[in-house]
Amino acid sequence: MSPRPVRVLLGDSTPSELPPNILDVITEVVLCARDVATPFAEIHQLERRRAESGRVTESIIKELQGFYRQTEVGLRATARVAVRPEVRAHGDEVISAVERMINGWVQQYSRKRDANDKQVAQRIVGLRQGMHAALERFLVPRRLHAPVQRFHRFFDGQRYVDTAVVEPIEGVRLTLALTDPEPEVPRRMRSLLGKGHKLQVGTRLSMIRKIEEPVMANVDDMLLLDAERGPGRLRLQLAKKPGASDLVRVEIARNEDGLLTGRATRGDDDAIDSPISDRPVLQLLWQALDDERGRIMACPAQLVELALDGRRVEDAETTLAVAERLVHCYRPQVTTLARHSPNPAELTIKIETAGKREEAWIRRAELAQHLLGLPADLRVRLGIPELLEGDDVYEVETSVHTAVAIDDDHSLPIELAPEPLGDGIPDISVGDMTEDISLGEVIVESDTNDVGCVDETRVRSR
Repeated sequence: MSPRPVRVLLGDSTPSELPPNILDVITEVVLCARDVATPFAEIHQLERRRAESGRVTESIIKELQGFYRQTEVGLRATARVAVRPEVRAHGDEVISAVERMINGWVQQYSRKRDANDKQVAQRIVGLRQGMHAALERFLVPRRLHAPVQRFHRFFDGQRYVDTAVVEPIEGVRLTLALTDPEPEVPRRMRSLLGKGHKLQVGTRLSMIRKIEEPVMANVDDMLLLDAERGPGRLRLQLAKKPGASDLVRVEIARNEDGLLTGRATRGDDDAIDSPISDRPVLQLLWQALDDERGRIMACPAQLVELALDGRRVEDAETTLAVAERLVHCYRPQVTTLARHSPNPAELTIKIETAGKREEAWIRRAELAQHLLGLPADLRVRLGIPELLEGDDVYEVETSVHTAVAIDDDHSLPIELAPEPLGDGIPDISVGDMTEDISLGEVIVESDTNDVGCVDETRVRSR
């Protein structure tokens, strides 16, 4: 007896097509958005401060060099009017001493600037990796139910190399490396199909009657060397042993009517269209490779590449754009849940299974708290109005850190000038800038998830 299907209703008992775990998925989306946006904001701040500190350092170096030129002109003019040659020689010595001092200061500021840039760059790399990891935690587990899946298996002589390209969200493409624990390598087709299956791979003239007759290949005895399964098509390479020259290539496609058509090739012969009598074998191959794909897709997977609308995701901005796409995809579902939830402070669904009904819900404020700590521009890009505009959504106390912790024992030896008061001119003197650059320290906070007092977010049932 087959189990009863699970039926999901909205909070007001309106039927829906939402999955039973929709509240968990929305929670994960919000947490993913937070974990991507928080380091993105820190990266933006770090880059701004690095550029600003670089401008301050360049200004100091430029003024020091100008100071040396003016000092040199004045000392040489003074030394020229001296009567004694010894005094003129001392003037040259003073100029050389000033030059050495100026060059030493310039090198000191340059080294501090370079060290700061290196530490900030390392910190940014770590933050980008954290953003990427947040997306990976959300996207990779959704590979099995992705509407677009392309699977490729290749035998390299010793092991199978299994890769998959999936799109769990429209435009968000993942390239995955899969690890299959199956000990049979390479796999014999009889392990997948059973025995007694043949496929026409060509034709030949009979010896006596001189008429064309089919050439059949025993699929059971062959090894699976290469397989590619994409939307509506399947491609196989089979052989009796690895490295054999008489490869059998099979291509199967499903047409609009759901029927399978195939083409087969043996070695260097011309491809032939599979006859209708081969359709049962084609169906078996299709189903067997579908099952094999599903089994391997469920194996441990590692994200190799992430792309958005065909563009590889590498920098912070495109990583944030992926999170924005996720929120955009699930925002209408939050709107629907909020509209049909009896309690305006909750998102509610009802799950019917085996004749029993259970209500699941989550507080909107618990979801909103993860987004309220983001800067205003990021709340606009990643926010969900139904979460941020509730009556009992509370504000989370946040503060903008002026620095970023690299580690416990090292901090950035640069203090930035304050913001300009007007006309782009900072309210700071040259002397103040020199003192801050050489003596000030900037602390860089390493915890990107600290947004204040945040309650545990969980889905409840009643």
